[in-house]
Amino acid sequence: MMKTFRPFLVVVISWVAVVLGVSPSHAGDDDFVRVVLERRGPTPFSMVKYEITKRAPATTAVHRRLLPGYPESLHALALMTKEESATIDQLIVASNAMTLRDDVPKKLQKGTLVWRVELLVDGRSHTFRIADPENHVDRRYQRLIDGIRRQVTHLTGPLPFRNVFFSPKQRGWLNVQSVPSAQLFVAGIDTKLTTPVYSYEVPAGVHEVRLVSKEHGLDRTYKVTVEAGGTTNARIDLR
Repeated sequence: MMKTFRPFLVVVISWVAVVLGVSPSHAGDDDFVRVVLERRGPTPFSMVKYEITKRAPATTAVHRRLLPGYPESLHALALMTKEESATIDQLIVASNAMTLRDDVPKKLQKGTLVWRVELLVDGRSHTFRIADPENHVDRRYQRLIDGIRRQVTHLTGPLPFRNVFFSPKQRGWLNVQSVPSAQLFVAGIDTKLTTPVYSYEVPAGVHEVRLVSKEHGLDRTYKVTVEAGGTTNARIDLR
């Protein structure tokens, strides 16, 4: 059954930009660990960064991705619990992260990823670069980088690729909430996101939105209209 939603809110409030007005990169003496993709390999992003910063009384996880030629990064921020923060502390200690050294060959094979890891722990800073940690003989590199990436992505989401090169007059945003929660497809493409989904950027116009809940055996398709510069809110009961 196909249903149509019309936008009823045309004002976009960018609260994330306000929250991120002070970047964790300038956190002074706050403890942090950053994992930055330095050599991209097969990815459309010019920069990928996973960051965890302790700034009393909170610990934050930040996920950033930058597209070539586009000045604003795709980003998401989440607060961490004390237990989640302690897990990262344990990972850094178990990996002896403050003793890991650079290991990047002068000649790299095509597609090889190079990561830069920056740490500040109890006033001590340390940085190292590592190529292809997945296949490195010292498994500490992979455990540390993979642990940071997984924790940040778990909290902030994967930030899937979105085409941001439409002019402001050609794009809008889509908020989708559903009961029960469901996997979101837009124009036949799996967004890799599960509702609720907020500020999903799309070209202005009519879009086919599909919601799939395998757990509940539900599969519904709707038509949604997004106006240029506006946000369409779809609240859907799939039952």
